Amino acid sequence: MKLLLILSIVIVQVAFAKTTPDYAKEIRWAIQVEDALMDGDSVWLSANNHEFLSIFTPSESDTKRTAIVVHGLGVHPDWVQVIQPLRVVLTEKGFNTFSIQVPVLANGVDTDQYKSLFNKADNRITAAISYLKEQGFEVNTLIAHSLGSAMSAHYLANNQHPFKKFVAIGMPDLAVEYLTKIDIPMLDLYGVDDIEPVLSSVKARANASSKNKNYHQKMVNADHFFNEKDGLLIDAVSTWLN
Repeated sequence: MKLLLILSIVIVQVAFAKTTPDYAKEIRWAIQVEDALMDGDSVWLSANNHEFLSIFTPSESDTKRTAIVVHGLGVHPDWVQVIQPLRVVLTEKGFNTFSIQVPVLANGVDTDQYKSLFNKADNRITAAISYLKEQGFEVNTLIAHSLGSAMSAHYLANNQHPFKKFVAIGMPDLAVEYLTKIDIPMLDLYGVDDIEPVLSSVKARANASSKNKNYHQKMVNADHFFNEKDGLLIDAVSTWLN
């Protein structure tokens, strides 16, 4: 009986660990990002009783137009693939960018476990919107990659928001259930050599978005991380946005 109790406690602790944000990892990322930050300024916001890092990068033009950028699985707001190119180069295309840290889990956790963090990610996006509005910026664009696009779709489907456009890059199957509730213009951008959860849900994403007359799905010659294709990524996103 005692052994069963101990096993039960261990199982609960393991399950809890798998669905609890890894704040220690976030702090390690934040220290590395701030130390190496070349473009933009770090901004610390708070949500769910925890501070999180964001990066504001001002536009080269005089504009209030601002895009919030959301990273993918288990990384950070200056991730060298997809996120950093977007947050930096879009400032040359008439946007301020605000790249935010969303909650992450410990290494090796199954992607499906991240659904437990979607509500916490919602609160971080809300905190970012509030901050930008307080600074006098127009928050009209949401851009997200990979798992971040599923988190962003969850946010758009379940919250009142100011966004007028949504760019989802490498959107996985986890997002499909939320797309029926999204009615703003949306670019669903993915690569011909993308990962399986993206490629296997291409038709499901399109079907779920069938009532959104401003939904546009586009396949380009790239992999999930747009390796050596930053120019293609920026051109596809900025052309659609403008």
